[in-house]
Amino acid sequence: MASNARRSVVSLTAAVSLGVAVFFTLYSLIPITRADEPGLSSVFVGTMMAFVMGVQVFTPALVRRFSLRFVLMGAFALLAVGALVTGWAANTSMLLVGAVASGSGFGTLIVAGALGVALLVAPDRLGRSLGTYGLITMAASALGSPAGVQLALTFSLPVFGVCAFVAGVLAIGLSLGLPGAVGRPQPEAASEPSSTPDPSRSRGLRGAVADAPWLVLALLLVSVVLLSHGLSSLPVLASAFGSTAVVVFAVQGGNALGRGLGGELEARTSARATTISGALLLAVGGASGVVIDGPMAIIVAGALIGLGVGIIQTVTLHAAMLRMDPGHASVVWNLGVDGGLWIGGIIWGLALGTDLAVPGALLFSALVLVTGTAVAIQVGSGRRTCSAGPDRGTGHGEASSDPPPATDS
Repeated sequence: MASNARRSVVSLTAAVSLGVAVFFTLYSLIPITRADEPGLSSVFVGTMMAFVMGVQVFTPALVRRFSLRFVLMGAFALLAVGALVTGWAANTSMLLVGAVASGSGFGTLIVAGALGVALLVAPDRLGRSLGTYGLITMAASALGSPAGVQLALTFSLPVFGVCAFVAGVLAIGLSLGLPGAVGRPQPEAASEPSSTPDPSRSRGLRGAVADAPWLVLALLLVSVVLLSHGLSSLPVLASAFGSTAVVVFAVQGGNALGRGLGGELEARTSARATTISGALLLAVGGASGVVIDGPMAIIVAGALIGLGVGIIQTVTLHAAMLRMDPGHASVVWNLGVDGGLWIGGIIWGLALGTDLAVPGALLFSALVLVTGTAVAIQVGSGRRTCSAGPDRGTGHGEASSDPPPATDS
Protein backbone atom coordinates (compact mmCIF):
# COMPACT_ATOMS: atom_id res chain seq x y z
CA MET A 1 0.00 0.00 0.00
CA ALA A 2 2.77 2.43 0.97
CA SER A 3 4.81 1.52 -2.12
CA ASN A 4 1.80 2.15 -4.38
CA ALA A 5 1.28 5.58 -2.81
CA ARG A 6 4.97 6.36 -3.23
CA ARG A 7 4.88 5.45 -6.92
CA SER A 8 1.80 7.61 -7.40
CA VAL A 9 3.51 10.61 -5.78
CA VAL A 10 6.56 10.08 -8.00
CA SER A 11 4.35 10.01 -11.12
CA LEU A 12 2.48 13.10 -9.95
CA THR A 13 5.67 15.05 -9.19
CA ALA A 14 7.32 14.13 -12.50
CA ALA A 15 4.23 15.11 -14.49
CA VAL A 16 3.77 18.44 -12.72
CA SER A 17 7.49 19.20 -13.15
CA LEU A 18 7.13 18.92 -16.93
CA GLY A 19 4.12 21.25 -16.84
CA VAL A 20 5.92 23.79 -14.65
CA ALA A 21 8.95 23.84 -16.97
CA VAL A 22 6.74 24.46 -20.03
CA PHE A 23 4.69 27.19 -18.35
CA PHE A 24 7.59 29.22 -16.99
CA THR A 25 9.30 29.00 -20.36
CA LEU A 26 6.18 30.58 -21.88
CA TYR A 27 6.16 33.21 -19.10
CA SER A 28 9.64 34.40 -20.13
CA LEU A 29 9.64 33.50 -23.81
CA ILE A 30 7.17 35.97 -25.32
CA PRO A 31 8.62 39.04 -23.56
CA ILE A 32 12.07 37.98 -24.80
CA THR A 33 11.15 37.10 -28.39
CA ARG A 34 8.72 40.03 -28.78
CA ALA A 35 10.93 42.63 -27.06
CA ASP A 36 10.15 45.06 -29.89
CA GLU A 37 6.44 44.79 -28.98
CA PRO A 38 6.33 45.27 -25.18
CA GLY A 39 2.59 45.95 -25.27
CA LEU A 40 1.90 42.61 -26.93
CA SER A 41 4.06 40.69 -24.47
CA SER A 42 2.32 42.41 -21.55
CA VAL A 43 -1.09 41.47 -22.94
CA PHE A 44 0.04 37.86 -23.44
CA VAL A 45 1.45 37.48 -19.92
CA GLY A 46 -1.47 39.36 -18.35
CA THR A 47 -4.04 37.20 -20.17
CA MET A 48 -2.23 34.00 -19.27
CA MET A 49 -1.93 34.93 -15.58
CA ALA A 50 -5.59 36.02 -15.46
CA PHE A 51 -6.67 32.55 -16.56
CA VAL A 52 -4.14 30.89 -14.23
CA MET A 53 -5.82 32.58 -11.28
CA GLY A 54 -9.35 32.37 -12.67
CA VAL A 55 -9.56 28.57 -12.93
CA GLN A 56 -7.92 27.72 -9.61
CA VAL A 57 -10.99 28.09 -7.40
CA PHE A 58 -12.90 25.53 -9.51
CA THR A 59 -10.18 22.86 -9.52
CA PRO A 60 -11.08 21.04 -6.24
CA ALA A 61 -14.67 20.63 -7.45
CA LEU A 62 -13.42 19.22 -10.75
CA VAL A 63 -11.22 16.72 -8.88
CA ARG A 64 -14.18 15.60 -6.77
CA ARG A 65 -16.32 15.22 -9.86
CA PHE A 66 -13.88 13.58 -12.27
CA SER A 67 -10.90 12.35 -10.14
CA LEU A 68 -7.36 13.66 -9.79
CA ARG A 69 -6.04 11.63 -12.72
CA PHE A 70 -8.67 12.82 -15.20
CA VAL A 71 -8.33 16.49 -14.21
CA LEU A 72 -4.54 16.39 -14.50
CA MET A 73 -4.71 14.75 -17.92
CA GLY A 74 -7.08 17.46 -19.11
CA ALA A 75 -4.88 20.21 -17.66
CA PHE A 76 -1.74 18.86 -19.34
CA ALA A 77 -3.61 18.57 -22.64
CA LEU A 78 -4.68 22.23 -22.40
CA LEU A 79 -1.14 23.36 -21.55
CA ALA A 80 0.35 21.31 -24.39
CA VAL A 81 -2.09 22.69 -26.96
CA GLY A 82 -1.60 26.21 -25.63
CA ALA A 83 2.20 25.96 -25.96
CA LEU A 84 1.87 24.52 -29.47
CA VAL A 85 -0.50 27.30 -30.56
CA THR A 86 1.76 29.96 -29.01
CA GLY A 87 4.81 28.60 -30.79
CA TRP A 88 3.08 28.60 -34.18
CA ALA A 89 1.01 31.78 -33.69
CA ALA A 90 1.21 34.11 -36.71
CA ASN A 91 -0.98 36.87 -35.29
CA THR A 92 -2.14 38.40 -32.02
CA SER A 93 -5.42 36.50 -31.93
CA MET A 94 -3.71 33.08 -32.07
CA LEU A 95 -1.15 34.22 -29.52
CA LEU A 96 -3.95 35.07 -27.09
CA VAL A 97 -5.64 31.73 -27.77
CA GLY A 98 -2.39 30.11 -26.68
CA ALA A 99 -2.31 32.31 -23.58
CA VAL A 100 -5.85 31.32 -22.57
CA ALA A 101 -5.23 27.58 -23.07
CA SER A 102 -1.83 27.62 -21.36
CA GLY A 103 -3.04 29.68 -18.41
CA SER A 104 -6.14 27.54 -17.89
CA GLY A 105 -4.12 24.33 -18.05
CA PHE A 106 -1.41 25.52 -15.68
CA GLY A 107 -3.82 27.04 -13.15
CA THR A 108 -5.66 23.72 -12.97
CA LEU A 109 -2.61 21.48 -12.76
CA ILE A 110 -0.78 23.53 -10.12
CA VAL A 111 -3.74 23.38 -7.71
CA ALA A 112 -4.50 19.73 -8.50
CA GLY A 113 -0.83 18.82 -8.02
CA ALA A 114 -0.59 20.17 -4.46
CA LEU A 115 -4.01 18.69 -3.65
CA GLY A 116 -2.83 15.35 -5.02
CA VAL A 117 0.12 15.25 -2.62
CA ALA A 118 -2.26 15.72 0.31
CA LEU A 119 -4.59 13.02 -1.00
CA LEU A 120 -1.83 10.47 -1.58
CA VAL A 121 0.39 10.73 1.52
CA ALA A 122 -0.25 10.21 5.22
CA PRO A 123 -0.68 13.35 7.37
CA ASP A 124 2.43 12.68 9.45
CA ARG A 125 4.53 12.84 6.25
CA LEU A 126 2.68 15.72 4.59
CA GLY A 127 5.12 18.52 5.48
CA ARG A 128 8.18 16.63 4.25
CA SER A 129 6.34 15.38 1.14
CA LEU A 130 5.25 18.92 0.23
CA GLY A 131 8.85 20.05 0.63
CA THR A 132 10.16 17.34 -1.69
CA TYR A 133 7.40 18.05 -4.20
CA GLY A 134 8.23 21.75 -4.15
CA LEU A 135 11.95 21.12 -4.46
CA ILE A 136 11.58 18.97 -7.58
CA THR A 137 8.96 21.11 -9.32
CA MET A 138 10.87 24.34 -8.67
CA ALA A 139 14.11 22.71 -9.83
CA ALA A 140 12.26 21.87 -13.05
CA SER A 141 11.47 25.57 -13.41
CA ALA A 142 15.02 26.66 -12.61
CA LEU A 143 16.51 24.29 -15.20
CA GLY A 144 13.71 23.77 -17.71
CA SER A 145 12.77 27.41 -18.25
CA PRO A 146 16.25 28.58 -19.35
CA ALA A 147 16.58 25.43 -21.47
CA GLY A 148 13.23 26.09 -23.17
CA VAL A 149 14.10 29.71 -23.88
CA GLN A 150 17.47 28.68 -25.31
CA LEU A 151 15.78 26.06 -27.48
CA ALA A 152 13.45 28.66 -28.96
CA LEU A 153 16.23 31.20 -29.51
CA THR A 154 18.59 28.65 -31.05
CA PHE A 155 16.05 27.09 -33.41
CA SER A 156 12.63 28.75 -33.56
CA LEU A 157 9.36 29.28 -31.72
CA PRO A 158 7.60 26.51 -33.72
CA VAL A 159 10.32 24.02 -32.71
CA PHE A 160 9.79 24.97 -29.07
CA GLY A 161 6.03 24.59 -29.52
CA VAL A 162 6.42 21.04 -30.83
CA CYS A 163 8.82 20.10 -28.02
CA ALA A 164 6.48 21.59 -25.41
CA PHE A 165 3.57 19.63 -26.90
CA VAL A 166 5.60 16.41 -26.62
CA ALA A 167 6.38 17.27 -22.97
CA GLY A 168 2.65 17.69 -22.35
CA VAL A 169 1.93 14.29 -23.89
CA LEU A 170 4.59 12.74 -21.65
CA ALA A 171 2.95 14.39 -18.64
CA ILE A 172 -0.40 12.88 -19.64
CA GLY A 173 1.27 9.47 -19.79
CA LEU A 174 2.75 9.95 -16.31
CA SER A 175 -0.70 10.90 -15.01
CA LEU A 176 -1.90 7.43 -15.94
CA GLY A 177 0.23 6.17 -13.04
CA LEU A 178 -2.26 7.70 -10.58
CA PRO A 179 -5.11 5.57 -9.16
CA GLY A 180 -8.33 6.34 -11.00
CA ALA A 181 -10.50 6.96 -7.92
CA VAL A 182 -8.24 9.39 -6.03
CA GLY A 183 -10.10 12.61 -5.25
CA ARG A 184 -13.62 11.31 -5.82
CA PRO A 185 -15.80 10.68 -2.73
CA GLN A 186 -16.19 7.00 -1.98
CA PRO A 187 -19.75 5.61 -2.35
CA GLU A 188 -19.85 4.40 1.26
CA ALA A 189 -18.88 7.88 2.46
CA ALA A 190 -22.11 9.26 1.02
CA SER A 191 -24.31 6.70 2.78
CA GLU A 192 -22.57 6.54 6.16
CA PRO A 193 -22.31 9.67 8.29
CA SER A 194 -18.85 10.39 9.62
CA SER A 195 -17.54 12.82 12.21
CA THR A 196 -14.31 13.22 10.26
CA PRO A 197 -14.44 15.78 7.43
CA ASP A 198 -13.49 14.63 3.96
CA PRO A 199 -10.49 16.67 2.81
CA SER A 200 -11.63 16.50 -0.79
CA ARG A 201 -15.08 17.95 0.04
CA SER A 202 -15.53 21.67 -0.45
CA ARG A 203 -17.95 24.16 1.08
CA GLY A 204 -17.37 26.55 -1.77
CA LEU A 205 -15.58 29.86 -1.85
CA ARG A 206 -17.38 31.09 1.27
CA GLY A 207 -16.01 28.13 3.23
CA ALA A 208 -12.51 28.74 1.93
CA VAL A 209 -12.66 32.39 2.98
CA ALA A 210 -14.03 31.52 6.42
CA ASP A 211 -11.37 28.87 7.10
CA ALA A 212 -8.36 30.66 5.61
CA PRO A 213 -5.45 31.37 8.00
CA TRP A 214 -5.10 34.98 6.93
CA LEU A 215 -1.93 35.80 8.82
CA VAL A 216 -0.16 32.83 7.25
CA LEU A 217 -1.34 33.93 3.81
CA ALA A 218 -0.20 37.51 4.52
CA LEU A 219 3.29 36.17 5.20
CA LEU A 220 3.17 34.22 1.92
CA LEU A 221 2.01 37.30 0.00
CA VAL A 222 4.72 39.71 1.24
CA SER A 223 7.35 36.97 0.80
CA VAL A 224 6.40 36.42 -2.85
CA VAL A 225 6.39 40.19 -3.47
CA LEU A 226 10.00 40.19 -2.23
CA LEU A 227 10.68 37.16 -4.46
CA SER A 228 9.42 39.26 -7.37
CA HIS A 229 12.08 41.84 -6.43
CA GLY A 230 14.68 39.08 -6.73
CA LEU A 231 13.39 38.13 -10.17
CA SER A 232 12.91 41.62 -11.58
CA SER A 233 14.51 44.67 -9.95
CA LEU A 234 17.50 42.88 -8.38
CA PRO A 235 18.69 41.55 -11.78
CA VAL A 236 18.39 45.09 -13.13
CA LEU A 237 20.67 46.31 -10.33
CA ALA A 238 23.06 43.49 -11.23
CA SER A 239 23.11 44.41 -14.91
CA ALA A 240 25.80 47.01 -14.20
CA PHE A 241 28.10 44.12 -13.31
CA GLY A 242 26.98 41.84 -16.15
CA SER A 243 25.46 39.35 -13.68
CA THR A 244 21.77 39.49 -14.60
CA ALA A 245 21.33 35.86 -15.66
CA VAL A 246 23.41 34.60 -12.73
CA VAL A 247 21.20 36.47 -10.25
CA VAL A 248 18.01 35.02 -11.76
CA PHE A 249 19.47 31.52 -11.60
CA ALA A 250 20.60 32.10 -7.98
CA VAL A 251 17.06 33.13 -7.00
CA GLN A 252 15.40 30.21 -8.79
CA GLY A 253 17.94 27.66 -7.56
CA GLY A 254 17.67 28.96 -4.00
CA ASN A 255 13.88 28.77 -4.22
CA ALA A 256 14.00 25.12 -5.29
CA LEU A 257 16.44 24.26 -2.49
CA GLY A 258 14.38 26.19 0.03
CA ARG A 259 11.21 24.30 -0.83
CA GLY A 260 12.87 21.00 0.06
CA LEU A 261 14.70 22.43 3.07
CA GLY A 262 11.48 23.87 4.47
CA GLY A 263 9.81 20.45 4.67
CA GLU A 264 12.91 18.86 6.18
CA LEU A 265 13.40 21.62 8.78
CA GLU A 266 9.77 21.49 9.89
CA ALA A 267 9.93 17.69 10.25
CA ARG A 268 13.17 17.85 12.29
CA THR A 269 12.49 20.98 14.36
CA SER A 270 9.15 22.82 14.43
CA ALA A 271 6.94 25.05 12.35
CA ARG A 272 7.95 28.01 14.52
CA ALA A 273 11.70 27.54 13.99
CA THR A 274 11.21 26.93 10.27
CA THR A 275 9.10 30.07 9.84
CA ILE A 276 11.63 32.25 11.68
CA SER A 277 14.53 30.77 9.67
CA GLY A 278 12.81 31.43 6.35
CA ALA A 279 11.81 34.98 7.29
CA LEU A 280 15.34 35.84 8.44
CA LEU A 281 16.99 34.48 5.31
CA LEU A 282 14.49 36.28 3.08
CA ALA A 283 14.77 39.60 4.90
CA VAL A 284 18.58 39.51 4.97
CA GLY A 285 18.67 38.75 1.24
CA GLY A 286 16.16 41.48 0.41
CA ALA A 287 18.01 44.14 2.41
CA SER A 288 21.60 43.18 1.60
CA GLY A 289 20.96 43.11 -2.15
CA VAL A 290 20.22 46.84 -2.21
CA VAL A 291 22.59 47.97 0.56
CA ILE A 292 25.82 46.14 -0.34
CA ASP A 293 27.43 46.88 -3.72
CA GLY A 294 29.26 44.37 -5.88
CA PRO A 295 28.28 41.43 -8.11
CA MET A 296 29.01 38.74 -5.54
CA ALA A 297 26.93 40.48 -2.86
CA ILE A 298 23.95 40.72 -5.22
CA ILE A 299 24.28 37.08 -6.28
CA VAL A 300 24.40 35.93 -2.64
CA ALA A 301 21.43 38.17 -1.86
CA GLY A 302 19.49 36.55 -4.69
CA ALA A 303 20.29 33.08 -3.38
CA LEU A 304 19.17 34.09 0.14
CA ILE A 305 15.91 35.52 -1.22
CA GLY A 306 15.21 32.28 -3.09
CA LEU A 307 16.16 30.10 -0.13
CA GLY A 308 14.07 32.08 2.33
CA VAL A 309 10.97 32.32 0.16
CA GLY A 310 11.19 28.60 -0.64
CA ILE A 311 11.14 27.75 3.08
CA ILE A 312 8.23 30.14 3.63
CA GLN A 313 6.29 28.63 0.72
CA THR A 314 6.57 25.11 2.09
CA VAL A 315 5.72 25.96 5.70
CA THR A 316 2.75 28.14 4.71
CA LEU A 317 1.33 25.48 2.37
CA HIS A 318 1.62 22.88 5.12
CA ALA A 319 0.04 25.26 7.63
CA ALA A 320 -2.85 25.98 5.28
CA MET A 321 -3.45 22.27 4.70
CA LEU A 322 -3.54 21.62 8.44
CA ARG A 323 -6.00 24.46 8.96
CA MET A 324 -8.23 23.83 5.90
CA ASP A 325 -9.16 20.93 3.66
CA PRO A 326 -6.42 20.32 1.05
CA GLY A 327 -8.51 21.53 -1.88
CA HIS A 328 -9.24 24.92 -0.32
CA ALA A 329 -5.68 25.18 0.96
CA SER A 330 -4.18 24.55 -2.46
CA VAL A 331 -6.46 27.18 -4.01
CA VAL A 332 -5.80 29.98 -1.52
CA TRP A 333 -2.06 29.22 -1.36
CA ASN A 334 -1.66 29.31 -5.14
CA LEU A 335 -3.75 32.48 -5.34
CA GLY A 336 -1.43 33.98 -2.72
CA VAL A 337 1.65 33.08 -4.78
CA ASP A 338 0.19 34.29 -8.08
CA GLY A 339 -1.22 37.42 -6.43
CA GLY A 340 2.20 38.17 -4.95
CA LEU A 341 3.85 37.81 -8.35
CA TRP A 342 1.21 40.04 -9.93
CA ILE A 343 1.46 42.74 -7.24
CA GLY A 344 5.24 42.48 -7.17
CA GLY A 345 5.48 42.92 -10.94
CA ILE A 346 3.54 46.18 -10.67
CA ILE A 347 5.36 47.46 -7.57
CA TRP A 348 8.90 46.79 -8.74
CA GLY A 349 8.23 48.12 -12.22
CA LEU A 350 7.06 51.39 -10.68
CA ALA A 351 9.90 51.37 -8.14
CA LEU A 352 12.55 51.05 -10.84
CA GLY A 353 11.00 53.90 -12.78
CA THR A 354 11.00 56.20 -9.74
CA ASP A 355 14.28 55.15 -8.06
CA LEU A 356 12.37 53.60 -5.14
CA ALA A 357 13.70 50.04 -5.49
CA VAL A 358 16.05 50.43 -2.49
CA PRO A 359 13.48 51.74 0.04
CA GLY A 360 10.91 49.30 -1.37
CA ALA A 361 13.19 46.31 -0.79
CA LEU A 362 13.97 47.49 2.75
CA LEU A 363 10.26 48.02 3.46
CA PHE A 364 9.21 44.56 2.33
CA SER A 365 12.17 42.97 4.14
CA ALA A 366 10.87 44.56 7.34
CA LEU A 367 7.31 43.40 6.57
CA VAL A 368 8.56 39.83 6.12
CA LEU A 369 10.26 39.96 9.53
CA VAL A 370 7.15 41.37 11.24
CA THR A 371 4.65 38.95 9.69
CA GLY A 372 7.06 36.02 10.04
CA THR A 373 7.45 36.71 13.75
CA ALA A 374 3.69 37.01 14.21
CA VAL A 375 3.06 33.71 12.38
CA ALA A 376 5.78 31.97 14.41
CA ILE A 377 4.16 33.15 17.66
CA GLN A 378 0.73 31.96 16.54
CA VAL A 379 1.95 28.59 15.32
CA GLY A 380 4.00 28.01 18.45
CA SER A 381 1.11 28.87 20.76
CA GLY A 382 -1.23 26.32 19.20
CA ARG A 383 -2.02 23.01 20.90
CA ARG A 384 -1.12 19.69 19.32
CA THR A 385 -4.01 17.80 17.85
CA CYS A 386 -4.65 14.19 16.97
CA SER A 387 -7.42 13.21 14.61
CA ALA A 388 -8.54 9.78 13.55
CA GLY A 389 -9.96 8.80 10.23
CA PRO A 390 -10.61 5.86 8.01
CA ASP A 391 -7.53 5.55 5.84
CA ARG A 392 -4.22 7.13 4.96
CA GLY A 393 -4.89 7.21 1.25
CA THR A 394 -7.35 10.08 1.60
CA GLY A 395 -4.75 12.40 3.07
CA HIS A 396 -6.25 12.43 6.58
CA GLY A 397 -6.98 10.12 9.44
CA GLU A 398 -3.64 9.47 11.17
CA ALA A 399 -2.17 11.02 14.26
CA SER A 400 0.01 13.97 13.50
CA SER A 401 2.75 15.38 15.65
CA ASP A 402 2.84 18.63 13.73
CA PRO A 403 1.61 21.67 15.65
CA PRO A 404 -1.56 23.21 14.25
CA PRO A 405 -1.10 26.18 12.00
CA ALA A 406 -1.94 29.75 12.75
CA THR A 407 -5.58 30.63 13.21
CA ASP A 408 -7.08 34.09 13.20
CA SER A 409 -9.30 34.87 16.12
